[in-house]
Amino acid sequence: MILFILCPSLGARFLITSTGALYILDVQKEDELFNYRCMTRHRYTSETRQSNSARLFVPDPTNASPVILDGYEKREVMASHRVELPCKASGHPAPKYRWLKNSRPLESDPRFRQSVTGLLIERTHPGDSGSYVCEVWNSYGNAEVIGRLTVKEPLKVVVSPRKVRGSVGSQVSLTCSITGSDEYELSWYRNGDKINAGANIRMNGINKENLVMDGMAKSDGGVYQCFARKGKLSAQDFVQVILEGKNSLMSSQPLWCNPIQIGFEKTSAFLSSDGTPKILSAFSEKVVGPNEFVSLTCHVKGTPQPAITWTLDDEVVTKDTRHRIVHSITPEGNMISYLNISHIQVRDSGVYRCTCNNSAGMVSYQARINVRGAADIRPMKNLTAIAGRDMYIHCHVIGYPYYSIKWFKNANLLPFNDRQRAFENNGTLKLLNVQKELDEGEYSCHVLVQPQLFKNQSVHVTVKVPPFIQPFEFPRYSIGHRVFVPCVVRSGDLPISITWEKDGKPINASLGVTIDNIDFSSSLRISNLQRVHNGTYTCIAQNDAAVVKYQSQLIVRVPPRFKVQPQDQDGIYGKSVILNCSADGEPRPTIEWKYSKGAGVPQFQPIALSSGFRVQLLGNGSLLIKHVLEEDAGYYLCKVSNDVGADVSKSMYLNVKSKKSFNDPEQ
Repeated sequence: MILFILCPSLGARFLITSTGALYILDVQKEDELFNYRCMTRHRYTSETRQSNSARLFVPDPTNASPVILDGYEKREVMASHRVELPCKASGHPAPKYRWLKNSRPLESDPRFRQSVTGLLIERTHPGDSGSYVCEVWNSYGNAEVIGRLTVKEPLKVVVSPRKVRGSVGSQVSLTCSITGSDEYELSWYRNGDKINAGANIRMNGINKENLVMDGMAKSDGGVYQCFARKGKLSAQDFVQVILEGKNSLMSSQPLWCNPIQIGFEKTSAFLSSDGTPKILSAFSEKVVGPNEFVSLTCHVKGTPQPAITWTLDDEVVTKDTRHRIVHSITPEGNMISYLNISHIQVRDSGVYRCTCNNSAGMVSYQARINVRGAADIRPMKNLTAIAGRDMYIHCHVIGYPYYSIKWFKNANLLPFNDRQRAFENNGTLKLLNVQKELDEGEYSCHVLVQPQLFKNQSVHVTVKVPPFIQPFEFPRYSIGHRVFVPCVVRSGDLPISITWEKDGKPINASLGVTIDNIDFSSSLRISNLQRVHNGTYTCIAQNDAAVVKYQSQLIVRVPPRFKVQPQDQDGIYGKSVILNCSADGEPRPTIEWKYSKGAGVPQFQPIALSSGFRVQLLGNGSLLIKHVLEEDAGYYLCKVSNDVGADVSKSMYLNVKSKKSFNDPEQ
């Protein structure tokens, strides 16, 4: 909105604040001759609204103590922005002003300026946050405005590690670090889909900032994003997780392949990035005769320039006298890769794949090249599968034509259960949620190469079972206690090695932590628990199948103790006074104040506290008394407790001095 004040001949004595208030400085008798009206106009719609009119009554000046006209209780501002803390008072003679921050006179700073209407702070930063007091006085009295300024930093999110490259069956851990706020909502996404905790996915930390995923499957690769939100503010960061293994598009159409896409804007959590590799055009499936010349092309764009590799039936194509790989750059900066094969042979039959990779992502395309000749099956290597994960077995056929591809296990045609998928067109067998007892054994691929003539090859699948750690938690422990926590690996192939970490690092011997390993279990012992033992402890179990981790946080409960004890002190009548008291402990202690009036034998009673009352409890536990009165004199008791050990308390005496000092405006 745009604000106007309808008043004839507005001059230097008239000031309109950002909140819409009209200040008239050095009021004159003629100021009461006018009607005053406020009019607003909407910045975008130009709609105007007008208030009713008002008259100003200007009496003859009389001596009076200051009265606050405009103040505040709290202000929030984003870092580097400008803010004004209002403080304006009436009174005669004209009042004087002084600003304090956190009970100390405001230090000289060119960013701070006393304006007609308050304190103006330019280019704020987090260090400007705090409690501000505007003291106002003249020879007839005093007043004050007390408020709190909070300078907020923009939310910033960083996901680490920045590059993640692992293997199928491994564990991946990601950490999301947030600055700019202690309170926020955090969520994780994989390839644009929200991630929820499950059997193999854990989210640790107070705000789920640690994402731990066990036994990664190939399909778990992609872009992982961490989003932090607080009110209308939001921020995100991402990393790419690359898992080594087979990554193909099983169909030869279409030519466009879906790369891993990354990016962010306010209205969408997941958008395409121009730097991600994209295949613009590529070769198609074909049938050729022996000794022909074949050229396969892969046209790709991406930033930075992608690296392109070629494979045949999952084996890297080796350059020789018949196989040449040539790269060229187009005028548009795209890359074209050529695989040229001269005098092609039956053994050159199979599925060719071009894979394009840069720091922004990876994409691949594949199609089959059939060479006429006697069909056969490439030799097959024995495979290892991880229990609970999916696996693929490929039957690579060379030569053309052939008529069918079928899979058998123990003379039974596959599939014979709903966890098996056989793709007859390309010879792939998929086993879902592999089970050791059911899926381990020999598999046979049968290819019908002529009517009534089969070729076959066999492959043995060994299933390895990864460790499974029985969940554990640290109970409630206090300082000085003895700790015993077992880590039991409930299942998994032997042998299993078990180690421990604290806060992501090996446990330092100086901490006095004892580790005992017996077969498939490990225990952690601490004989005298101290604050240095606070942290996140990780049990790591490893066998030939996988590395699995389980984390639990140890919080050492500490009895309360004083950081600052209350001491006898003086208070000045009509002024503010702070009775200092602060403490620490775990969990954070609560502080309660009690009061006993006068100098007699103390009989303490609880003090009623409220943000609107004259007596307030500050954030650090100290007691603020505004406008000290004579009846405030007496004993004050600061009591600290946190349900760990015995409470601690300390009393002090507040002596209230007379108000004679108020006759001097410089006080």
